[in-house]
Amino acid sequence: MEAATPWENIIFKSFLRGLKRVIAFMFVTYLFSISFFLLAQENKDEWKSVFEDLAESLSSRSEQDLDYTSLLEELEELQAHPVAINTHNQEELKRLFILSDFQANSLQQYILENGPILSLYELQFVYGFDQGTVELISPFISLEQTQTKQTIDIKKPIKYGRHQILIRTQSILEIQQGYLPISDSALSERPNSRYLGSPWKVYTRYSYSYKKQLLLGFTAEKDAGEEFFSGNNKQGYDYYSGFIQLNNVWKMKTIVIGDYEPRFGQGLNLWSGFAYGKSTEALLIEKRQSGIRRYTSTNENQFFRGMAATIDLGNFDLSAFFSSKNIDANVLKRDTLNQEANLVSGFIETGIHATPGEISDRKSLSEMIYGGNLNYTKNRFHAGLTMVRFQYDAEINAGDSPYEAFDFSGKSGSKIGSDYKYTFRRGTIFGEFSCSPGNGWAFIQGGLFPLAEQLSIAIVYRHYSPGFLPIYSNAFSENSSILNENGFYIGARIFPFRKWDFSTYIDIFSFPWLKYRTSAPSRGSEFLFQANYATSNSLRMYWRIQYEKKSENLPPAEEMVKPGEKQKWRVRYQVDYRLSGSLELRNRVEWTGLNKNESFSEGYLIYQDIIYRSNSIPLDITFRYALFDTESYDNRIYAYENDLLYAFSIPPYYGKGIRTYILLHSSLNNHIDFWFRISRTSFSDREQIGSGLTTINGNHKTELKLQARLKF
Repeated sequence: MEAATPWENIIFKSFLRGLKRVIAFMFVTYLFSISFFLLAQENKDEWKSVFEDLAESLSSRSEQDLDYTSLLEELEELQAHPVAINTHNQEELKRLFILSDFQANSLQQYILENGPILSLYELQFVYGFDQGTVELISPFISLEQTQTKQTIDIKKPIKYGRHQILIRTQSILEIQQGYLPISDSALSERPNSRYLGSPWKVYTRYSYSYKKQLLLGFTAEKDAGEEFFSGNNKQGYDYYSGFIQLNNVWKMKTIVIGDYEPRFGQGLNLWSGFAYGKSTEALLIEKRQSGIRRYTSTNENQFFRGMAATIDLGNFDLSAFFSSKNIDANVLKRDTLNQEANLVSGFIETGIHATPGEISDRKSLSEMIYGGNLNYTKNRFHAGLTMVRFQYDAEINAGDSPYEAFDFSGKSGSKIGSDYKYTFRRGTIFGEFSCSPGNGWAFIQGGLFPLAEQLSIAIVYRHYSPGFLPIYSNAFSENSSILNENGFYIGARIFPFRKWDFSTYIDIFSFPWLKYRTSAPSRGSEFLFQANYATSNSLRMYWRIQYEKKSENLPPAEEMVKPGEKQKWRVRYQVDYRLSGSLELRNRVEWTGLNKNESFSEGYLIYQDIIYRSNSIPLDITFRYALFDTESYDNRIYAYENDLLYAFSIPPYYGKGIRTYILLHSSLNNHIDFWFRISRTSFSDREQIGSGLTTINGNHKTELKLQARLKF
């Protein structure tokens, strides 16, 4: 047997030290959960746990704040208009996107052979279903056996439409560097050294819906530091968005005027907005295209603005779209006469315009996009063809770094591709091919196969060339951008015993060209194993082990050197349980270890959540107390936090300190809701937080959020 290397010994000893720190907490948690096991109530929020896991997984892979509004809205729509599973309508079943095609077809076959589903308990007898699946979809289905045809009568939308108005404001309470007083002379010398507006962020949203047929709304947002009804924003908010959407009007399946998101195929050719990728849901690999849908999120650049429509032609659907808007870009050169940009170095996606420099880049690039999609669906087969073209009014510079050699440059580009999907008795296969002429191509092929009632596997192979045009692509990948990647993924979900299920995946990937901070072609791998235990009551716990290996440059990063190896481990235990119908507790313990260039660092997170829903007064309370200690930012740990409706908080816990928050939600009646949230992070390893204009002179950071909603 080979002797352990020095860094392996370090890892093992560090893991034992971390284990000693948390073992007492885990033991108390376990005893506490078992003691109150018999008091547990039925858990009806399984889908929220899936949403939280997805959000955590995606946030840990992105350096930007992601907006999960569209995913949450899709789930809320399903709750408001449940899928009638007994109607034999394939289009109706497609709305239940959290089911795989195999499960949807298996459900339909069961109903054809045995008659309508009469009880939720009967769903467990459908091939490919289990207790967890039934709990997951139960809020989104109805057992009705008839479905009335929807037609629009102009009087009904006015009388029976549903309105919602939501207003939110939030701010960091400590004074940040960008808001400190400064003399006029100092400001004139350094105009970007201070924010122009107040530290309060303001968000307003209005929406209207009549069943699933007529939807309209608008969103307005002013970020922290931006001016409000003054200076460069005399019109009020910095960002406005709006839409009108009609569904199922004559032969038109969908018509959208205003802001929208097109989503086709597996996300290679065209997919705007949110899309799930690698996550703890090992089988959730296939994207379920939704075609054209309204846009309600707050990303100020990644959406389409114009008009789009889908026509129902029997087995064919034909979609066409046109978009024209201005987006943010880093301007390198301007026209000397009209000061319009004629050379930019890349797109800017932050959407923040709080300094003169940020304002000068605001909407500096004109973007026009047009194209269409034709898809054919019959029985269990689907095929689609998508074409899209992008045009800009300024030259885009790819950059001079070696890793940017294949990046998009020029004023225009296009993509054309096809996708397919076929569901058979024992699974589903799907794929998509996309080509950007003069740049590169991309290909993805996958399959979902239930090998037995207790075992299902998922397989994905992808090849994305370094020169592929990733604009508005959002496919399954390791990279945040869909290019320069080859990979093979296999995942499985196993139900070996009652109340237990196991999820696991392994992903092996390579990058044929250079990457940022990786100055040579490289490869890596990722492995995850999770064991879930859940009773028919609301006791749920899981154990997770995750390992990732990648390449990264040795310091100094600016030199062209052979990349070193980075290995990361994550170990987590979580238990959720209800003590009564109104009180729920959640506990998590997580450890992370990182070996980077033969230097080892570690970190841990422990938190306690208390969730109280009063039965006597209209008040819900969520409280968290968290302890964290990580040796570096690379050891950061992401944890989902409950937040206001359509607000999302998944902060990275790093450094050493304590984080707490309390969230209050009160529904005064069926029409009025109020939210209050305050969070505070106190560090014990520093006296200054942040950098640049966000610097806080102190060791704590406090954020306040207030929100009100009116429904009528």
